[in-house]
Amino acid sequence: MERSFRINPLLKVLVLFLGFSVSAVAQVPAFDKLEQLYDQGRYQFVYRKSVRLLNKPEYDYSLLPEYYLSISSLQLMRNEGWLSKHEDHIDFAFSFIEGLGKTEKGSKLRVNHSQELVALQADLNDWLAELSQEKENKLLRIYSPKLAELSKSLQLISVDSPTEVWSPSDIQGKELAISMIQYAQAFVGTPYVWGGQSPQGFDCSGFTSYVFLNQGKKIPRVSRDQYASSWKLDPAEACIGDLVFFGQQGVVSHVGILVNEPGKPKRMIHSSSSKGVMFQDIDNSKYYSSRVIGYGRY
Repeated sequence: MERSFRINPLLKVLVLFLGFSVSAVAQVPAFDKLEQLYDQGRYQFVYRKSVRLLNKPEYDYSLLPEYYLSISSLQLMRNEGWLSKHEDHIDFAFSFIEGLGKTEKGSKLRVNHSQELVALQADLNDWLAELSQEKENKLLRIYSPKLAELSKSLQLISVDSPTEVWSPSDIQGKELAISMIQYAQAFVGTPYVWGGQSPQGFDCSGFTSYVFLNQGKKIPRVSRDQYASSWKLDPAEACIGDLVFFGQQGVVSHVGILVNEPGKPKRMIHSSSSKGVMFQDIDNSKYYSSRVIGYGRY
């Protein structure tokens, strides 16, 4: 005997609602691709794909195409040739990122992508620190106030680990290195200052050169020169007192001093663009571990 089933109208509405909810939170391959390419540092691809998505009405419901267009544009602005042709996109990018906290939708995006935004801030700070080495640099005058406003509007949790006290173990034969780190530790909390090389404020290489000079070793002032003239080390050998260099596409833009014992997880003291002088784990930080270029010894 056949039985017929009738779906309750309310149940039908509930099924439709649940189906819509699942589709709304489902992964969107186009957005996943943007995130993947951006994480790989392929900013030109991210920029072009974001432009194409913005021209497709089916993606109008999401802020992600504008978001990835903005953060890829701000990464690409470090190339002066690209910057000169896309200044209008840079202005849009700053305005878009600064405005994220003004809407519920934007605030959620900002929280979900906080690590990308923190990394972007650090990359731009490193870029401006390099520009600060050149006198009367036009780009520095234009973009340092914009970046300061951007950082203020984001107010994100930093990728840096909390400030803490460093305590050396009994590392045989490393007395001078321990003494150097103990001296460096006295500056924890000193603010980051572009071009700074004194206890009133340090940039990354200003801090390392200042600490080394106190130990009787004069090293180059700029991070890329410090890397070029240092004795290169295998990662397994690098330990307390050695320098660790960071950057992208082989270009050094940041430096710190290792504090870890030989063979232990990498850790450093450095002048962070977000918190000033502080201790930082490297191996468990996606931002720093993905940007290590090499290790050097003096």
